[in-house]
Amino acid sequence: MSDYSGRHRPPTRAERRALERRSRLPKSFSATYALPTAAAVTLALTAVGATAAESSPFSGEVAEQAAASLSATTLLEDPQLGKDARIEVAAASRDSSGLSERRRAVSDDVVDSQVRAQERADRDKKRKELVAKKKAEQKAEKSAAGWVRPLASGSLTSGFGFRWGRLHAGVDYGASVGTPLRAMGDGTVVGAGPMSGYGVYIDVEYADGTVSRYGHLSSVAASVGQQVAAGDTVAYSGNTGRSTGPHLHLEIRPGGGEPVDPTGWLTERGIL
Repeated sequence: MSDYSGRHRPPTRAERRALERRSRLPKSFSATYALPTAAAVTLALTAVGATAAESSPFSGEVAEQAAASLSATTLLEDPQLGKDARIEVAAASRDSSGLSERRRAVSDDVVDSQVRAQERADRDKKRKELVAKKKAEQKAEKSAAGWVRPLASGSLTSGFGFRWGRLHAGVDYGASVGTPLRAMGDGTVVGAGPMSGYGVYIDVEYADGTVSRYGHLSSVAASVGQQVAAGDTVAYSGNTGRSTGPHLHLEIRPGGGEPVDPTGWLTERGIL
């Protein structure tokens, strides 16, 4: 059929229908199916955001932020977008940004709390390790039978034997004035105070009847009749009596009798 209808002839019915078909919008774009502006913007924002999130190399909150930012930017740059829709998109973008900042703040608080908790745990662990180390050192000081050395540290400076025409009835340990002296085992204080030649002394009797005597003390820290345990401080070293310098004079008296060379007794108990 020709499009030309002549100068004065009106279009026929068939021609009018053909023209209407050409100008008619698709059914999906008719008023019945058109979405309100706000709903259309929301759908567009959701669709673009989902696409960005799926294709993003990030994950979690980073991907959400990237998708939201990309959606808002894309829609705001659309020349077909109305003024009201632009306002809604911008508001949605601000809300998304604020939510991300709040999430980040909460995340930072959680991290800080975890760091502080870990620091406390580390400090507690170090304290426990120090306590355990100290106990292990104290335990190591004891022999298998539960004996300890009279001093925490110190070396022998003089042995048992005759010296200058008289018997040196014990062994000497170098120690400055005021050094704590310990009971070598569980026992009872059976003597303490001043004595000629010894200056200030203290005697401790152990379960097997052996008596240890500490001489030339500056002071005693236990009284006669007191029960003491291995490692308890019973006196402090000094330079009293017949002494040429501060030290501990130690004698071993089996059964409370005459002194013997302490070396063998100390060696047998692993505390020489």
